[in-house]
Amino acid sequence: MVARLAGQTRLLIVGLLICLSAAANAATSSQLRSKGKALLQERCGSCHAIGAVGTSPLKAAPPMRSIYARFAPRELQAELREGMVSRHREMPQIDFSDEDVDAIMAYLYALAARK
Repeated sequence: MVARLAGQTRLLIVGLLICLSAAANAATSSQLRSKGKALLQERCGSCHAIGAVGTSPLKAAPPMRSIYARFAPRELQAELREGMVSRHREMPQIDFSDEDVDAIMAYLYALAARK
């Protein structure tokens, strides 16, 4: 009986650790997406729509969700790291750090996954 209770206790502890790990990962993912949204709002939001819906403040600027849909993920990551190049002169070249790119991609992926 004692051995059986010890085994059940171990299983309970393992289960709790798995749940806590999943909760920590969800919180980290949420923070990453929030950071990505904030970065886009700060650096791109004056021209591009950054939300799941809505039009861009600058008519000629496509929503970021459309840009995400146009590129393969690795290609978009490279473009963000190197500074997106645009055909119109008014768009500033912004180089994002690797951490910023990861956050932006997490946010844009979350938008795409909602559809």
